[in-house]
Amino acid sequence: MKYKLETIPVWDALKEDSECLLCFLEEKIEDYYLNYYLGSSVMNPETRVKVNQQGFCSDHFRGLLGKNKAHALGLMTHTHLQETLKKLTPLLKDLNKQGTKSSQKGGSTKNLEKTTAKLKESLFSRTDQCLVCQGIERTMRRYAFTIAYLWKDDEEFREAFRKSRGICLDHLPLQLDLGAEILKPRELGDISQVLAELTQQSLERLEGEILWYTQKFDAQNAQKDWGTSKDAHRRCIQKLIGPIKKA
Repeated sequence: MKYKLETIPVWDALKEDSECLLCFLEEKIEDYYLNYYLGSSVMNPETRVKVNQQGFCSDHFRGLLGKNKAHALGLMTHTHLQETLKKLTPLLKDLNKQGTKSSQKGGSTKNLEKTTAKLKESLFSRTDQCLVCQGIERTMRRYAFTIAYLWKDDEEFREAFRKSRGICLDHLPLQLDLGAEILKPRELGDISQVLAELTQQSLERLEGEILWYTQKFDAQNAQKDWGTSKDAHRRCIQKLIGPIKKA
């Protein structure tokens, strides 16, 4: 698969010196797509068809609500609800029918169970096809590809990456997978070694920082310096699970 290079955003993310440059990029991407679907695209027929059919997961519907663009969100939600109603009405009618049959004396739940399974599959698929999630996934693969490409061809990037805090545990598999797609065995071995070292160092550093964070709540430590631990709980969670919402 061919990917478009995104060198400038990757360099900018690396210079942020965050716990994970891919987390930094993912937050930017998510914000871009939330704004995109609430912008002029809301009147684009092709986009509206996708929104009507696929919609958004619960997290990204909440994200759209948080943008406070009620009119655009209302337009999208209305037509998406119409499409959802069209899909679910036959299943809900069948659920009603089979529920009625099963509730009768001597009734069997065999057909009810089949109908319930179909309904559950339809309901679960709504979150699996979230347009924002899909956009983030596509773009994140481009960014991970770019990191591997820069590692392959740019000595300055390799040096800067070695001095970074590495990548969170959530994004580490993605980076290793994209590295395996384009790097030669020696190059893949080199970046894998660096990723392993950076991850180990980061986890050990964060363990010490969050320990001091917890100890700062002891009265005898109240006047002592926080050092680098004041936001250790947030950075530790980010390293474990990936991007987190800012409070």
